[in-house]
Amino acid sequence: MDDLVQPSVITAIADAEFEGMVSSALFESGWSVIARPLDFATLEKNLNEAAGKNVLVIYSVDLPGLTEAKLSQLAPLNLSLFGFADLSGSARGFGDISQRPSNPEELLAYIRGNIRSPLLRVPLLQSKEKFKAKIIGIGSAGHHTGATTLALNLSQELSLLGNRTLLIDANFQASAIATLLDLRKIADEDRWRDLSENLSVAEITQHNIADFSIRAIEAAAYFDFIVVDLGSIQNICSDLSDRRWTSQVKIWVSRFAHSIFISSGSDVLQVKRLRQLCDDLAEVRIPAQISLLITPTETASKGMKLQIVDFQPFLPKQLRYLPLDSKICAAARTERTMLSEINAKAPLRKAFAAIALQITT
Repeated sequence: MDDLVQPSVITAIADAEFEGMVSSALFESGWSVIARPLDFATLEKNLNEAAGKNVLVIYSVDLPGLTEAKLSQLAPLNLSLFGFADLSGSARGFGDISQRPSNPEELLAYIRGNIRSPLLRVPLLQSKEKFKAKIIGIGSAGHHTGATTLALNLSQELSLLGNRTLLIDANFQASAIATLLDLRKIADEDRWRDLSENLSVAEITQHNIADFSIRAIEAAAYFDFIVVDLGSIQNICSDLSDRRWTSQVKIWVSRFAHSIFISSGSDVLQVKRLRQLCDDLAEVRIPAQISLLITPTETASKGMKLQIVDFQPFLPKQLRYLPLDSKICAAARTERTMLSEINAKAPLRKAFAAIALQITT
């Protein structure tokens, strides 16, 4: 990973407990913490020693000797600064200050989400606890694993339970929701398009990604659930520290999702990709509960089912096998609708309904 993506870090935090959490979280994730000053004078010295390097400074407002005026003097150095409140939650008159993250996962998600920005300081304006909506990420360990089918029908089932649900197509490699539902120009909507009383849909593209964060905050304040079809997340480690527009939604979901469901087939190659993805997930701190959903493949070996222990050291919340029902899926594609509209009693439809019920209880 190059220095532009992952700079050297200086932690300028007086509170030993908070500084320890920050430093250990960064170190365990492969970041280089080059200095840990305990006052502003030492911070200035450390910055002079690091001249020419790409440096990220994580500071707290209770750092001895720190003032807003002194902080502004650092602007010409072209640093990335992340400022956090003191132990009581006070910003002490400083601008662009975020509340302290409560755990390493939240800290890393915050940094991943903001290190992409060229701004000098980016406040942590969004908090999962302040969202009305629960964010559900849908990803796959490869291609053609049923992730979009899962996203479509899980959204439908959540809406049928009386929840306002927004389905977002963020599968940039193979967006399909508009086609599967026979919709046009979804990406041109200012916010989203209502399909029924409780179900709406949106599509994220390179054209509208610039205002995604603003739209996401608005949606999270209105809906009960936001289901995001991410497509393949095989390269999740690099995506979470990437500067490309295609990674922005994945970073947002990794930071704010309550649950992430990963779909996979069960043949040899698909299981291999799933295991590789789980190995990567074991090294990445993501706060969400992650579950694996496997659809039996006709070419897979009969009688052999995977168990959670097969994916150690990664431990998913659950591993569930879905019924194989290519006939009802084909009928839904032909009719451009959801499984519940084709056959409400079909085993696959019932499986999606059970997952939706589990999420809401």
